[in-house]
Amino acid sequence: MTLSRSARWRASLAAVRISALQFLADPQWLIPSMIAPVIFGLVAFELFRGLGQYFAIYAILGAGMMSMWGQTLYGSGWATGQDREFGTLEPTLQAPTPYLYVILGRVTWNVLTGLIGGAIVYGVVVLANGSVPALQNPAGFVLLFAFVILSLAAVGIVFAAFYVYTRYAGFIQNIGEFAFYVGTGCMFPVVLLPFWTNPIALAFPPTWALDALRYLAIPGYQGFAWGFWPDLAGAFATTGIYLAIAGTVFRRVERHVLEIGDVQDY
Repeated sequence: MTLSRSARWRASLAAVRISALQFLADPQWLIPSMIAPVIFGLVAFELFRGLGQYFAIYAILGAGMMSMWGQTLYGSGWATGQDREFGTLEPTLQAPTPYLYVILGRVTWNVLTGLIGGAIVYGVVVLANGSVPALQNPAGFVLLFAFVILSLAAVGIVFAAFYVYTRYAGFIQNIGEFAFYVGTGCMFPVVLLPFWTNPIALAFPPTWALDALRYLAIPGYQGFAWGFWPDLAGAFATTGIYLAIAGTVFRRVERHVLEIGDVQDY
C-alpha cells in the first residue's frame, strides 16, 4: 500500500501533537530544555563579559544550542524508547505510514521546544547585557541558525534510528550529552580542543554549521582555517549524509519487522 505525501505529513503532524501532549504532561523536561540552559547562559555571559560587543553571541549560541541539543538527544532516544516500553514499536513499524515520518514529527517537536528554550536564553542574556547583542548580518544569521537546527535534527533522527538496535539508549544519552556540547563547539570553538579530536568533531553536522555561524556573526573570528564557505559546504554535505543514513536504517528496520513480526532480537 502506497500512501500519498499528504497522508505521510499528516502522520508527522499527529506525532508532533502527541509529543506536545506528552511534554506538557511531564514537566521534568522543563529542567534540561529551559532551566539548565539559562543557568549555563548566564555563567557563559559572565565569563565573556567585557570582551567586546560581539562576544555575548557566544553565551547565547552556547546555551541556546544546549537547550536544542538536549531536547533533540533525549527526545530522539525517547522517540523509539517509548514505543519499545509501551509495546507499540512493532505495530507502529507495521503501519502503512513509514516510521521515519513518525520520528520526524517527534524530533520536530523536540526542536521546537529547544527553540523556545533558546529564545528564553536569548531574552535572559539580553536583559543581563542591557542591550541587544550586535549582529554583523542579522538576516544571514537567522537563515543559517535555522540550518543549524536542521543539522541538529538530522543527528537526532540518526540516533533515533540506531536506538532501535539497543536497549541502552538512556546510557548513551547520559554520556553523550555533554560530550556533544564540547565536541561540536557549542560553548567554545573546536579548534581550542586537542587536534586529534577535530576529525571526530567534524563527523557531526553541527560542528561545521556552528563554525560557519560564528564566522558570519563575529568579525575577526578564527575557527577552522578553511573559513566560512567550506564550513557551509561541509554542513550541507554531512547533514545530507545523516538524513540518508537515517532513511536507510529505518527502511531496514521496517523490512525486518514485516518479515519477522517483532524486534525482540534487539
